[in-house]
Amino acid sequence: MKPNKLTPGYNLRWESSRMMLPEHVRALNDLSVDSKRVSRPQLDEQEWEQINETIHIAMEFNQFLIFTIWIDGFFEEITGAVHFINQRNRQMHVVDINLKAHRIGFDSIASVEFAE
Repeated sequence: MKPNKLTPGYNLRWESSRMMLPEHVRALNDLSVDSKRVSRPQLDEQEWEQINETIHIAMEFNQFLIFTIWIDGFFEEITGAVHFINQRNRQMHVVDINLKAHRIGFDSIASVEFAE
């Protein structure tokens, strides 16, 4: 016997109404993005001294650096040269390879290394 909408034990009555509302799809997408977020890295004193030394050497010899920064739960890399360090606002002004200026806060830095 072929099942139909009225056959007991089958749920074919609701087969044609399967769908997801846009609000549900958006909520599932937000949930998957939130599950990939990481917490802000906490750097110790040695790491800060290493970052400070790397930045000063790069500024002295006008070298490019690769900054790994934490923005809203995700890491982003910026390659550029340090133009200015603003101690009052705790920011660095970095000019990247495309001559675009970035302001990087000290508290968002995860790591700094020399660019090859």
